[in-house]
Amino acid sequence: MSLFGLLGGAQRSATSATAARLPETLDIAGRTLPLVVERRASARGVRLRADAVQGVVRLALPARGGTAAAVQLLEGHRDWLARQVAGWPAPLPFAAGAAIPFDGGVLHLDWAPGHPRTPRREGDRLLIGGPAALLPARTLRWLKAAALADMTVATHRHAATVARPVAQVRVGDPRGRWGSCTSTAGRIAYSWRLILAPPLVRHNVVAHEVAHLVHANHGPEFHALLRRLDPNGAAARAWLKAHGAGLHWVGRD
Repeated sequence: MSLFGLLGGAQRSATSATAARLPETLDIAGRTLPLVVERRASARGVRLRADAVQGVVRLALPARGGTAAAVQLLEGHRDWLARQVAGWPAPLPFAAGAAIPFDGGVLHLDWAPGHPRTPRREGDRLLIGGPAALLPARTLRWLKAAALADMTVATHRHAATVARPVAQVRVGDPRGRWGSCTSTAGRIAYSWRLILAPPLVRHNVVAHEVAHLVHANHGPEFHALLRRLDPNGAAARAWLKAHGAGLHWVGRD
């Protein structure tokens, strides 16, 4: 969510604008959050946003000036920010004994020095050995590999139904989208975090990107094809709206 504040440059003295300073961090709702200041040539005012995905507070300002107005906007809306941040998901770091979401269920990170150094899943446990300090990195690599394997199979299955070749499937960690498609090259990318979500959510995203191999837009024909490839779009979108931000806090300290 975001708030706008109008610039009142004519009503503020040059001295106050010069003296105004924006902090680097903010202490809000028990968290210390970075304050990210973004200057935009097209901005006509100051925009304040609590970014629940990246865990930062964002201020958008015009290319020049606006600092004094931004300081006032921050000071006047601390209660609003506190309400927003209080509703953010809690961090869920990769640590021994942690229970993380996985494929619609829960996966317990079972670390012990004698376990295999290459993580191995046994039911609802992920056995991880070696130095404890390497547990987060090894868990992340395993999850990315699981995501890539699952969505590669699903991508090629859907692509076969629309007779479109797929040259590459990869996973990354984008913060603004769950998938992307370069239709001319047949390349599709997904967020590895989809492996943390229920299968119907993950595979709806796959169907969405495969539909873009045929229609590089979101017009009626695209949506008709998407419904044919996967009829669970409404349920998937509802789940991501309710829980999507939380996926970005898995593995975060």
